[in-house]
Amino acid sequence: MKKILCIGSCLLLVCSWMACNKTETYAELVANEKDAINTWISKDPIDVGFGHISSKNEEWVKNVASDILVDSLHPEQCGVELGKWYRITEGDFKRLYFRINSWGNDGLNELREKGIEPTDEQYKTAMRNKKKFYTGKNVLVRYDQQYIISEYDYDECATNVSGDNGKTVDYLICYSWNSSYYSNSYYGNYYGANANDECTSGGIAFPARFLWEGGNASIICPFSLVEATYSGYYYTFYYGDIEYTKPNFLFR
Repeated sequence: MKKILCIGSCLLLVCSWMACNKTETYAELVANEKDAINTWISKDPIDVGFGHISSKNEEWVKNVASDILVDSLHPEQCGVELGKWYRITEGDFKRLYFRINSWGNDGLNELREKGIEPTDEQYKTAMRNKKKFYTGKNVLVRYDQQYIISEYDYDECATNVSGDNGKTVDYLICYSWNSSYYSNSYYGNYYGANANDECTSGGIAFPARFLWEGGNASIICPFSLVEATYSGYYYTFYYGDIEYTKPNFLFR
């Protein structure tokens, strides 16, 4: 009986401790993030201009990745539109929002400016140049207007800090041109003297599949895909004007 009473007392203590140290469940964190993103989009405090957001599932992500990376189809041929926001609803990139602002140097901008639709051969040439750009499997990523939207103060907008990494040497995203590209296991390193940061953001790497040298994108990155430095804080980020370029220095 004493043993039973002792066990019962221990259980009560454990339950009491758990009640006093209640933390948010993952489902609650996701729900809070959804509310934060919806508020960010509806209030649009930095005038992003979201417009109609198109929802895409995991099958779409895989099909587009295959069309672009395996079949060498231009993203335009896959129905991806410039300036349009997309939301991914399933899979490794679930809850990621992205917009392609510029394809980069695909060699077709002059035709677009004249309102001329590129031919299939011109698209093929553009895709050959795209593969040349990614030969090193490393992409230098610079961005501005980085906001933690899960912590954003809408009452005092001016007090929110807009981070950026627009320095000479910045994050590198490393990836591979194959069918598993849609996986979120991307790794990168901060190159340069006294470097102490690491970037493992599948979110910020995602738009790279659509882009050429100098391409530009914006994203809302869920806490599940942010840089490792911040994932433990469950931060949700908005990254504006992310530029993807080829590093112009030697790799270590």
